[in-house]
Amino acid sequence: MYKKNKQRQMATAMHRYHLQPTSTDDSIASNFTNPMRMTSTSSSLNRPVEMCIFLRTGNVYEFTLDNGGMVTASSLQEMMLETLEMTEEADDVFYIWLTSPLLKLQLKPNHVPLKLCRQWHDLLEKFTNATNEQIAADEPCVFFQRNAFYPKHKELQITDEKILRLLFCEAKEHVLDGVYGCENDEYEYLAGILAFIEHGKYDSKKHTPIFLSLSSETILPSRLCRRRSQKTSQRASQKLSKSFEVENRVLSHWKQVSSIVKCKADCHKNFLEFLWKMPIYGSVFFTGEIEQANAGKSIVGNNLKLVYIGINRDGVYIMDLRKQELLLGLLYDDLSWEYTDQNPNDEKSLPCLWLEFDATEGSKKVSKLLRIYSKQAPMMNGMIQACIVELNNQDKESLTPRPHNTVESSDLGVVEGPCTGIDRTRSTTVQARSASHRIGHDTVDGAGIARAKSLDGRSRAYMTLPSRKPKVTLCKKMDKLCLSTFSETGDLITKKTKLSRPFSMTGIFKL
Repeated sequence: MYKKNKQRQMATAMHRYHLQPTSTDDSIASNFTNPMRMTSTSSSLNRPVEMCIFLRTGNVYEFTLDNGGMVTASSLQEMMLETLEMTEEADDVFYIWLTSPLLKLQLKPNHVPLKLCRQWHDLLEKFTNATNEQIAADEPCVFFQRNAFYPKHKELQITDEKILRLLFCEAKEHVLDGVYGCENDEYEYLAGILAFIEHGKYDSKKHTPIFLSLSSETILPSRLCRRRSQKTSQRASQKLSKSFEVENRVLSHWKQVSSIVKCKADCHKNFLEFLWKMPIYGSVFFTGEIEQANAGKSIVGNNLKLVYIGINRDGVYIMDLRKQELLLGLLYDDLSWEYTDQNPNDEKSLPCLWLEFDATEGSKKVSKLLRIYSKQAPMMNGMIQACIVELNNQDKESLTPRPHNTVESSDLGVVEGPCTGIDRTRSTTVQARSASHRIGHDTVDGAGIARAKSLDGRSRAYMTLPSRKPKVTLCKKMDKLCLSTFSETGDLITKKTKLSRPFSMTGIFKL
């Protein structure tokens, strides 16, 4: 992702801007010596600072900031909105992020980017498993992108093409990175839309399976791409084309798209509408490890599986990082969780996030427990807490159900994510949120099915593309997870997770 941005820098739009800061943080004294990336060195507090802010479109905007060591994230936010000439609506949709290949932070309004830049290597050491060499080489960039706390139901109502284009570019990156865990046929449908955006209207004489395979990296996740030689003969191409099942299906979708849409803006809208139906859309992704279900067959000393943990305002999702597969999805009404800190007597231990949820085995109801090892566990805990607080506040404010089961926007400030709550007080108490804890009517629709139906029935601003509906149910692939199982009374039935300390079952599972 970052390599692609660098390759496009020569063709990006550069704008200069002068800003007088309002903050007076005398502890900041930094300078950006490289306009493409953030680096921090000692300098005079009053010295102008050059800063580049990236968009997910690949564009870069260069600004000269007077007394730049005191400029806050909120000032940069206003600056970008003015420069991009965006409507007031965009002020809630997007915000300032500090990102690198190792860590991503959404800043609070009062955060000073240059201050965090100076602390970047300390943050990497605290919240990642990167080596000293990786930490030394890592530098953050400033991005203007989607606010992680922006409610999905408000996003569904957006018609501004500028906003939709920025949202589309960010969603496209997530799709190509495979973090949404789509099925293959869903990737193929979305690739048909991306092919129209990348190459224009479908032409059967020009757009062959070979043509598509040579440019598939821009429309398909890497695991579905095939690399073919550009020197392949025409006869060989005809033989090979019979094996291009994925490419042929993408071409079929591309052909359908070309017969309906009139411009790229139509495609941006339809691409987003498809993803909006997925519960995992809009998640902030953290990294962690879980014990493998088949640990006995694994290599000695390597019984942990790398996973992404996606968290949004609706729930928590576990993704197999290597296979790009969704293993588990839980709404907040369906889970309890607990955060445990690192063992002070064991330097090799890691903070953990524990997820507990109900399941049925035969005719019996049981509780399942999953343990996630991660230095980012306190951040995951902080983000879940923030989402739960907002959901409870929503219930207190209204006795009527809100559309699409999504929380109203509020000034939460930060998703330090994927790092939430660097300064947040850590909680070690499980916080369960069942229907009995709700105030007013229950607005949760279980697996998001009602939300998808309402989407299908509402009027659209653009023409609808023929497509297979995306999955709207939450995935629970129990056989691929290493879970401990407990009875309704809290008795341990099977133990697959290695407990490092005793638990009070009545304290953990408050249902």
